[in-house]
Amino acid sequence: MAEVDEICVFETKADQIKFHTQTNGDSIYIKGVHLTQAQATSLAWLVNADGNAILKIRIKIKDGGD
Repeated sequence: MAEVDEICVFETKADQIKFHTQTNGDSIYIKGVHLTQAQATSLAWLVNADGNAILKIRIKIKDGGD
């Protein structure tokens, strides 16, 4: 059985992300995501792993070292 990576890193353009704020909850919509099979597997596993799991999401501008 293949091992699933517990980290999923992917790239998209800044104009492909929509951040919608509301008093009772915010949402983030990401479009234009192109994932490899391994990335898609990891992302699917992470978001479906456990309803009580806390996921850490970090968004930053890519520099030459990434």
